[in-house]
Amino acid sequence: MSEFTYTGLMHRAMDIYAQHGSAAAHHFVCEHLEDGQANPAQMYNLQYSLLAACGRKEEALSLLREAVLQHSYWYSPDYLLDDEDLADLRDEPDFQQIVAVCRDKEAQAIAQSTAALQIVLPDDQQSPSSLRTLFVLHGELENNDVVEPVWKPALDKGYKLALLQSSQIQFSDAYDWNDLEQASGELEHAMMELARIDSGLPVAGEPESATARAEEQLHDHERTTAPHTARKPILAGFSAGARVALYTAGLYPAAAAGLILVAPWLPHPEEWQEALNDWQEHGVKLYIICGEHDEDCRPGVEELTAELKARDIPHVLHLLPGLEHNYPVHFTNLLQQALEWMQA
Repeated sequence: MSEFTYTGLMHRAMDIYAQHGSAAAHHFVCEHLEDGQANPAQMYNLQYSLLAACGRKEEALSLLREAVLQHSYWYSPDYLLDDEDLADLRDEPDFQQIVAVCRDKEAQAIAQSTAALQIVLPDDQQSPSSLRTLFVLHGELENNDVVEPVWKPALDKGYKLALLQSSQIQFSDAYDWNDLEQASGELEHAMMELARIDSGLPVAGEPESATARAEEQLHDHERTTAPHTARKPILAGFSAGARVALYTAGLYPAAAAGLILVAPWLPHPEEWQEALNDWQEHGVKLYIICGEHDEDCRPGVEELTAELKARDIPHVLHLLPGLEHNYPVHFTNLLQQALEWMQA
């Protein structure tokens, strides 16, 4: 059984690195490799980087060769050439070969990468249209496989999961939302696609009538055949994914029942300030979870919740003691509470 979520494992390894050094962090990662199965490429990256940082050059290079040449994983050539931990490897001929291979793989991956929508249903295989929808957006350098087990308890509350994976790939199976406009467009398209599925309309080929009806559901939900708040999706996400969910809910306030934001990264208040009146009008509810020690995200969360309180917009804030930029250990309980509160 996994002791950490994938995200928690990554952050814990970096904490140990900062506090106790690369050798201790490498020992920790090796003890918990099974917990990081959601992206083996990143586990290799952690191992060879930490080995190189503590002077174990040959072992680091061997793992890097194994990852790239044997398993066909790839990493950003710019990262390989710039990261300080890998400085001692760069004079090796094998390293230069690996950089060249990664450069080719990166170009191919970027050219082929598209956003991926994955629908997860309860085990009883109910019809998708009979279930409420929880849209989930992963965090930085994550993917759908990382977030599915974290959010899967929502299936027990009468929801289906709609997991959206960004098209913005950074290395093997690691995606980001750096371009906010592009990310929001991908979420908009996914919401329209799911609206077509729930309406029983064809998806393949996207006939004009199907597209028009789906767009109507997204842009003006009150005019559809299923106008009730219970039929609107909830948008959710972690970190940068939460930022995309919040931004998109600002563009289409009538299309979402609410938001569940975990450690939301909110660097620019102007991305959501203009939406406050619309959220108030359409009854959008926000459930926010953030760590007290999340130095990057806490200021934005506090600014957002102050505005929500001033506008009397329904919201809940859990500011958790001792938590940094991570999911809390009792996230399953908080998620179930959030969904019950959304339905109340």
